[in-house]
Amino acid sequence: LINGEKEDATCLRKYQKRCMLDMHQKLSFGPKYGYLSELQSGGQFLETVEKERKTTTIVVHIYEDGIKGCDLLNSSLTCLAAEYCMVRFCKIKASNTGAGDRFSSDVLPTLLVYRGGELVSNFLSVTEQFN
Repeated sequence: LINGEKEDATCLRKYQKRCMLDMHQKLSFGPKYGYLSELQSGGQFLETVEKERKTTTIVVHIYEDGIKGCDLLNSSLTCLAAEYCMVRFCKIKASNTGAGDRFSSDVLPTLLVYRGGELVSNFLSVTEQFN
């Protein structure tokens, strides 16, 4: 009875540690990326979004050379990709999307976030929103 509280605390810590390991294993399944990949065409863009696992989050940076903030955002996404390897980070030039007229310099850089083939979020003119 004297050591009961210590034993209870030890058992609780062991239980918490085991639960954390179980949760980590459950969240660590699936492909790992860890890099920012360059998409070459609108077709490759669509294939990436549509054929990826339903549980994988895909972040796509639409950019163009010479547009303020695009290079900096590519650098930031490269760092994020290394840290969040379960997320697929991609970039594509607006002129390569096949819908370049939709992505004028006014809305670049743009971030699109997909999951399960569906657009879940979009950020236009990211440099204006996040400075």
